[in-house]
Amino acid sequence: MMSPLSRRIASWLAPGFVAGAAALLAVSVWIGQAALHHEVEQSSLRMASLFESSLRNAMLQRDLDGLSRLIAHLGTLPGVQSAELLTPAGEVRFASSTDNRRGQDRGAQLDGLCLDLRCGAVSEPRLNWIEDGPGGRLRVIYPVRNQAPCAGCHGPADTNPVNGVLMLDFSPNQADLAARNAASRRLLPAALLVLAALAAWVAWVLRRTVLEPVVNLRDVMDRFGAGDLAVRQARAGHDELARLGQGFDRMAGQIQSQVAALAGHGAFLQSLLDGAPDAMLLIGEDHRIVMANAAYGRLIGRPINHIVGQPCYRISRGRSEPCPSTLVHCPLAECRQTGTSGRMVMDFVSADGQRVDVELDAAPVHDVQGRWQIVEVIRPLQERVRFSQEQRLSAIGLLANGVAHEIHNPLASIRLALQTCLRGLADDSLERDELEHYLRVVDQQIDRCVHITQRLLRLSQPSAEQSLPVAVHDAVEDVLTVLGEEIRRASVRVHVDLRGPALRALGDEGELRQVLVNVVQNAVHAMPAGGDIHIRAWRENRMVRMELQDGGVGIDAERLPLIFLPFYSRRADGQRGTGLGLAICKSLIEQRQGWIRATSELGRGTRIEWALPDADAATREMDA
Repeated sequence: MMSPLSRRIASWLAPGFVAGAAALLAVSVWIGQAALHHEVEQSSLRMASLFESSLRNAMLQRDLDGLSRLIAHLGTLPGVQSAELLTPAGEVRFASSTDNRRGQDRGAQLDGLCLDLRCGAVSEPRLNWIEDGPGGRLRVIYPVRNQAPCAGCHGPADTNPVNGVLMLDFSPNQADLAARNAASRRLLPAALLVLAALAAWVAWVLRRTVLEPVVNLRDVMDRFGAGDLAVRQARAGHDELARLGQGFDRMAGQIQSQVAALAGHGAFLQSLLDGAPDAMLLIGEDHRIVMANAAYGRLIGRPINHIVGQPCYRISRGRSEPCPSTLVHCPLAECRQTGTSGRMVMDFVSADGQRVDVELDAAPVHDVQGRWQIVEVIRPLQERVRFSQEQRLSAIGLLANGVAHEIHNPLASIRLALQTCLRGLADDSLERDELEHYLRVVDQQIDRCVHITQRLLRLSQPSAEQSLPVAVHDAVEDVLTVLGEEIRRASVRVHVDLRGPALRALGDEGELRQVLVNVVQNAVHAMPAGGDIHIRAWRENRMVRMELQDGGVGIDAERLPLIFLPFYSRRADGQRGTGLGLAICKSLIEQRQGWIRATSELGRGTRIEWALPDADAATREMDA
């Protein structure tokens, strides 16, 4: 069966071969006819030249009857249709035909010939082919030149260069015509046979050198396109098709390597997503899930291979059509409408039909082809509450140790003073002044305990929905007091530089203290051998900026972007933390329209910077 390319080449070559055969036959016929014409012309000229001598002799003898007989005889010769002898003016003097042509004017036949001295030299004989029958006929117009012996009748040759004009009509020999036609008929099959052999040879060469390599390359490309990335053309040679096949093999090898690399990157990306504790989804504009991690599969109770490629509304919510955006907060519709990220609360349906309340963060992204997608980070509300409670309990546990030491010393002083008073009263050895002194000590130590508990209560009080002015100096002092024992045990010295004790930030009392507790404790943990901590605060661009610089072990550049992620914990003291402290700090500060960032250098410590709106600047703007 011929391939499409073979049929196409054959459809192109067949008309060419047919046209070539026709052209070859036409050229052969033309060559034969030209050869025959040339032979007839040469024979006619020789015959005219021969009769010119006979006519000249008859003219010299003034034998007019002989001239008439000679012309008549000339007309009877084979191949001669007619013969006429004309005067230089074109009048017929003698003719071979039986009809009386003598006296007729043939001047039109002599147009263009030079027969006198006005145009210079006498014209050469003129040959004209006239197509009026099979093979046509040749008309020879042959000027008979004047010579010295003829001067007696015709005058000198200088003034009358031509005695007359011999006009002969020749027809080609019929036998020659038949031979030519027979030769043409014999030539046509031979030409067709040669062309057929040439066509077979061209077809064979094309099949071996073009069609077979092209068909093989097509089959290889079809297999490659179907997914067989290991297939190769493997054709040796140096021609263009061989180089094309070798180029395809190199391209296929590169594509195979790139596909393998992409598969490896895809597996790494999937493992990276699976390592995240929060459920994550990548959803296309058509609502179909492009990627999902293991946490999402556990959340809804389905394996990953049953999730990818399915519509999100079917997998997450058990619906057969997209969620109506007018009734449900659809993350895809929200991100498409606003073009920004957003957070919402909704309920999912697991594989067993149980409803799971989740908090969902969605953000729009574009893939390498520019297609619009969204990425979702999903946290079950129950888990979020549990982790928040665990972090809060962990922070309270760490604070309890320091608070116990802070209260222990005043209570010991109170106990010692009371025991001294009791002994003095019992043996009546205590003077009034001494009693007053011990009671003042007791009162002072009780005030100290009350002050510590008030600071602890401010640290643990619930967050206010509305941002309020918070005294930065008081917050720093309270936190350092609560953490004083932990700081002393770690051999850490704290240096505070508050540029203006009246600094007030817009936020929440408890939240600011929680931020300070987390960053101070992280700094203490980063210095197992002790060191210095510098805390600074100042106003800048309508913000209250704060900074904590420790002299700890530092964080390398690869891990620094991870410290604000939930559950990421790498403590220098070898203890395992919850990994929620800085993540909660970031969330609390950004909710109050602030920002937080970190810079670090291995071996030289870490700097945590954050900022909150300046409460006094906001008040001045409102008053203005």
